[in-house]
Amino acid sequence: MRLIQRLLTGMALLLGLALAGCSSLSIAYNQLPFLGGLWIDSYLDLDSAQQARMKDKLRTWQAWHRREELPQWVALLKQATAALDDGVMTRDELLALERAGRASVERCLQHAAPLAAPVLADLRPEQWQHLQKKIDEKRAEWREKNAGRGGTVERGKQYVSALERWLGDLDRATRKQARAEAEAWHFDLAALSEARAQREARTLLALRAWSQQDLAGGTAQLMQLSLPLPAELPYREELIASVLKLFNGLDAHQRDDVRQHWADWQAQLRALQPGS
Repeated sequence: MRLIQRLLTGMALLLGLALAGCSSLSIAYNQLPFLGGLWIDSYLDLDSAQQARMKDKLRTWQAWHRREELPQWVALLKQATAALDDGVMTRDELLALERAGRASVERCLQHAAPLAAPVLADLRPEQWQHLQKKIDEKRAEWREKNAGRGGTVERGKQYVSALERWLGDLDRATRKQARAEAEAWHFDLAALSEARAQREARTLLALRAWSQQDLAGGTAQLMQLSLPLPAELPYREELIASVLKLFNGLDAHQRDDVRQHWADWQAQLRALQPGS
């Protein structure tokens, strides 16, 4: 996952809020087994029997997630709203949200591991090769997209898009400020590309561990990927500083809009829970 998306989704609602904006969150969540199955199949090139098994595992995982994790997401939104109501979000409050998001990811991975393991164990050598090829292609696409002036502009657009998923629609001046800040960040393409390659290699090792029934080891390796690598630290610091500056620069009307945006999310998340 791209660094900006990984950090911002971690600070907000991680997997769920990455699915869609507020208006379509419920639809996207309900379609998770189908959409997730398509995404996984694009990387693993599953046969029809494997696809059916994967979708069944995803439905099982989603049932757990509805019951156990959606209430945690509502609590995370309440935590973010409390920081908003304080008037000034501090770095500690932002990092606390990130830690809460990372805890959610860990719970999700722990529950996914025993479900994913038999599917991964059933992969043929050519499917592991397909996964490696797909990862290599995605890295090449990422590098091309982030190279030169076009990459600078693209990062600005991505940053604004991520902010608006988290905060709701921003006015023109705030979007312009966010784009300008993101475009001014120092971006070491070679170092970050190498960090990306390290993450991908570790991801493959983690999936191999799951396939061999080393569930705890694979999960621990995946959780390590939620922490920044040394090459990513300067970029991360610029991102955190920018998020705090923009968030704390919102006027009263904008804060009301953010509060309503998060209230709408909470209502949708509650409606998705069993028995609602």
